[in-house]
Amino acid sequence: MRIGIFGGTFDPVHMGHLILAEQCRDQAGLDEVWFLPSYHPPHKAAAAVTRFEHRCDMLELAVAGHPAFRIDRIEKELPPPSYTAETLAELRRRHPAAEFALLMGSDGLPDLPGWYEPRRVVELASLVVVPRPGIMLWTADRLAKALDLPTDAVRLRYVACPMIEIASRELRRAVADGMSVRYLVPRAVEEYLRDRKLYNR
Repeated sequence: MRIGIFGGTFDPVHMGHLILAEQCRDQAGLDEVWFLPSYHPPHKAAAAVTRFEHRCDMLELAVAGHPAFRIDRIEKELPPPSYTAETLAELRRRHPAAEFALLMGSDGLPDLPGWYEPRRVVELASLVVVPRPGIMLWTADRLAKALDLPTDAVRLRYVACPMIEIASRELRRAVADGMSVRYLVPRAVEEYLRDRKLYNR
């Protein structure tokens, strides 16, 4: 099994997330994509993130009906903060026969050397990267040099993807201001936000 790992806060999940996941699944030949909502994102204060259960519920609604998409709540079971290296290591322990690929945007690639245990990240997973407008594309060789690794230690491929510029923070602001988010999030997520009054001022 080739599994794409798509981590993030998903606060809320939106159509841009789903399009990226589907294009990566299709073009990189992945059997499944697992969405991993971050439980305690190391770069965000806990108080600034919507409750984990709400974010998981919205993801479940968003991916319902897609046989290759699933939600994995593993990060709630791990000691905080939610580091990608630790999460991938635990996934490998639980699924030793699987081959993992980490899905990310090219804007995050230059930051990877500054992550917690970045060498471990590229050892445990290949990288499937979606180009972002205006971002210079890093090669596997450049990333390997930044990590002080041989080039063949980094498995990296780019996939083409429609550029859907949607930011979760802008969606939260739009909901708080009473603006429509229809067609920016799945309809079921839109209804969930309304029914639970998430992001309302």
